[in-house]
Amino acid sequence: MIQHVVMDMDGVLYRGDHPLPGAVDTLNALWTRGVRVAFLTNNASRHREELAARLSRLGFACAAGDVWGSAYIAALYLSHHAPGARVFLVGTAGMRREMEEAGIAVVPTHEGATHVVAGLDMTITYEKLSHAHYAICNGAAFIATNLDATFPDGPTTTTPGGGALVAALTTSTGVTPLVMGKPEPAGLSLIAASWGVTADDMAVVGDRLDTDIAAANAFGCLSVLVLTGVSTRAEAERAGAAEKPGVVLESLVDLPAVLEGRCRANSALDDPNQAQGGLSIA
Repeated sequence: MIQHVVMDMDGVLYRGDHPLPGAVDTLNALWTRGVRVAFLTNNASRHREELAARLSRLGFACAAGDVWGSAYIAALYLSHHAPGARVFLVGTAGMRREMEEAGIAVVPTHEGATHVVAGLDMTITYEKLSHAHYAICNGAAFIATNLDATFPDGPTTTTPGGGALVAALTTSTGVTPLVMGKPEPAGLSLIAASWGVTADDMAVVGDRLDTDIAAANAFGCLSVLVLTGVSTRAEAERAGAAEKPGVVLESLVDLPAVLEGRCRANSALDDPNQAQGGLSIA
C-alpha cells in the first residue's frame, strides 16, 4: 500500500465552503491506516496557518506543517539558494509573512531588489507593477509562485489569478519567471525530501490535468485525477502523455482501494485494452 499521499485542496477535498461528500471520512480512514498526507496548493495568498485553519474548519484535521503553499515553497527556495535575497513582492500579507519567517528581506521598492516574487495580489496597483518591472529590468531574478490565470470565486465563476499578474510582468519585461507552483514539481520534491521517500512511494491526487497531474507525472509518482473539480473524464482521455493521469476516480472516496491495489492499478495500465486510453478506472 502506498503510504504517502499529496493532495490538492479545492476540487478534491471541498468546493467553496463545503466539504465534498465522503472526503472527511476518507481522510480519516487514510490516517487510521497510517498514510501520511500533505496538502499542496498553488494558493499563494494565504500563510500555511491560514490554509490549515480553513481545512480544520471544514472538518479535516490539519496542522500548518501539513500544508505546502506556493508562497512557502518560494520562501524555502530563496532561503536555500539566495539567503541574502532582497525581495520585492507582488503579493499578499500572507506571502510576506512566509518570506519573513524564512529570513528573507522584503523591500518596499525596486531599489536594491535582487529578486521579484509575484503571485496573487488583490490590492495590486500600477505603481506596484512598475516597481516589479523596474527591478526585473535592472537584473532582479523573477520568481512566480504559480501561473494560475484564474481561480474560482463561486460555483460557476472565476476571477483573475496570480498568473494574470505574472503574465503582465512577463509581457512588459520579456523575462520568463522561475515557477514554484504546479505544474512544476518543486513542491513535490520538497515534500518527498521532508518525508525521506522517493517518487515511487508517493501518490498525488488532484482535480486539474494541467497542474496537479502534470506535476505528478513530471516528478514520476502515481497521478490520480478525481472528477469532483475542474478536469473531466473526456479531457483525461484526450490528454497527452504529460497530463495523462495514471488513475481516474469519480471522487476521493475511491482512493483507499486504489492505494491498497497499486499492483492491480499498474497491471490495468499495462493491459492492451486500456493502453489506448492510458487510464485505470476505479
